[in-house]
Amino acid sequence: MPGYLPFAGALKLPAYTCDNCGFWQRHFEAPPHCPMCLDARHVVPQDGWRFWTERQAQERFPCHWQELEPGVWRFWNEPVSGIGPSAYLIRTDTGNMGFEGCPVFSEAALDHIESLGGMQVLSASHPHSYGALVQLQDRFDPELCLPAADFIWSPALQVSWPYDDFLEPLPGLELHRTAGHFDGHAVLFDRARKILFCGDALKFELDPGDFRKALTISAHKAFVRGVPLTINELRRYRDVFSQLDFAQTWTPFEPAANCGRAEVLALIDRMLGTRPHAAPVPLDSLRA
Repeated sequence: MPGYLPFAGALKLPAYTCDNCGFWQRHFEAPPHCPMCLDARHVVPQDGWRFWTERQAQERFPCHWQELEPGVWRFWNEPVSGIGPSAYLIRTDTGNMGFEGCPVFSEAALDHIESLGGMQVLSASHPHSYGALVQLQDRFDPELCLPAADFIWSPALQVSWPYDDFLEPLPGLELHRTAGHFDGHAVLFDRARKILFCGDALKFELDPGDFRKALTISAHKAFVRGVPLTINELRRYRDVFSQLDFAQTWTPFEPAANCGRAEVLALIDRMLGTRPHAAPVPLDSLRA
């Protein structure tokens, strides 16, 4: 059921994406700055601000897509400036769910999503991977489910289904708020496929010859600044992850097929046994 929209016209303003980080804003002209880059978890561009319209971004950043697992599609831009997260489309018998946003979707990519049945539900783990959620909302008008704790980052969007700590927007697809990296940081667990879409709760370094194989794993409060999580933040991560029976762990950048709950909990337990750090840990060492 849509909400009351007395200022719906604000969502008709043109959208601009930041070249440095990929965050989208709606504004009557190119924005004066980017709030995401000014946040302590990111960095400002060293050569000044550049913002692109939707059409300009589509022309600069080619969009690609691939079905990584049956019924799970990845969309990404290459080449791209900014941080370049992937978007995922998860197909189920009761509808399709989008999770995360790539920097920009081409018209062909949007048409492909349409051919797969469109998108009934949309969400993201945190603002760094909102990407072009604005395009998905404008095209498919899905239910947009975001944690209330990160509502401040969504002025370009219409949040129709805010939640606190847990939401199951489609049967078998569970959103769990972990906090930590952002106050509203959340993960998506696909129960049937045993895939955890973990957002930026975790980070992998991949095998150069296999982008589905992780070599190291780490966790951060702020990756680009090398800031570690606190003990209490790690404990909350552990409380959430220990409840979820996942065999694969996908970030917005690395769809790791060789890391599941056992390795993730081993990492967190190791980190809880020492001072906070953000160093990569060899995945094999967590299986010893």
